[in-house]
Amino acid sequence: MKVRFEFLDGIRGISALWVVLYHSLLFNGYSTGHNIKWSNDFVLFFIQKATSIGHLAVSIFIVLSGFCLAIPVVNNNMEIKGGFKRYISRRAKRLIPPYYVALLLSGLLILLFPLLQTPHNTAWDSKIPVSFWSVISHIGLFHNLKSSWIFKINGAHWSIATEWQIYWLFPIMLLLWRKTNVYLSFIIFALLALFLKKLVPLAKPEFIILFFMGVICCYLSFKKATVNKFLIPLATTIFMGSLLAFALIHINGSLMVLIVGITFSFLLYALVTYKKSTEKSILILENKPLEFLGKISYSLYLIHGPLLAITNLYLLKNFDLTNDTRQWIIFVSIFILIIPVTTIFYNLVEKRFLNK
Repeated sequence: MKVRFEFLDGIRGISALWVVLYHSLLFNGYSTGHNIKWSNDFVLFFIQKATSIGHLAVSIFIVLSGFCLAIPVVNNNMEIKGGFKRYISRRAKRLIPPYYVALLLSGLLILLFPLLQTPHNTAWDSKIPVSFWSVISHIGLFHNLKSSWIFKINGAHWSIATEWQIYWLFPIMLLLWRKTNVYLSFIIFALLALFLKKLVPLAKPEFIILFFMGVICCYLSFKKATVNKFLIPLATTIFMGSLLAFALIHINGSLMVLIVGITFSFLLYALVTYKKSTEKSILILENKPLEFLGKISYSLYLIHGPLLAITNLYLLKNFDLTNDTRQWIIFVSIFILIIPVTTIFYNLVEKRFLNK
């Protein structure tokens, strides 16, 4: 029987929208760096602060990936049902075809819109020019290994390569777990992540640790556990507290990624154990709008970048707007343009490759 937790769609939906809102800050106005133009308007400034750490949502996606992949194995002696070949083919079918179509769509948009073909001193500049090796590396899903490839064509696609590479490590994680124990296997992969961080820092190998945290979270969640009524408030406070701290102060990027992933793992454990024990709905995460966003979250992640760039460059070329006004217009475009286009992409492309 397939186990499903509906509130995970809500988390995916919030996380995907968070990433898009964060990228909308970077795609506003003339800037090639990650320098957000802070508003003097209190409301907009508050939204900017809340979304300025949206890149940390990738940590949440990686933990969720480890958790969801572990669900079928936790009650199967930590072994993959159907073997490695079935596992990796299902992962490939789910991840790669929508990614390839989104990559092709991004390339076509560059060809069709002259605005996207030349630098304008905006965040889009790092996506061009499109070279032979940037295309080959994206097709081969190793574009996250080199700075001249990683953000080309569609900047958000760097994490797809990282996730695909982690998929190949998952069976080895489980093998070590069975041969030794969870603690030793975790230590080995944590050391591997730190070693790879020295070799290929752009690939964000620290996500290996967070993926493993998701697997451990799943394992512990499915063990018999007494639900403490204070667990969810405590986990929520710690997780939200870490986000608030990172919105206010800047610290080492990798440390932020790890802390957010670890605190989210604790929150995920609290939510899953509560859901399994009580079977009650987690209303704040289980509603139609968030369920819908969660359903299209992968498609939204795949295609939003070029659409944000087109919106910003069109506004810059044709209108004399303040930075605040342009930011509000870009925010609105997410809901009236990007999400509708994403819905079409989901139904025409991604939906066809969902693993049943």
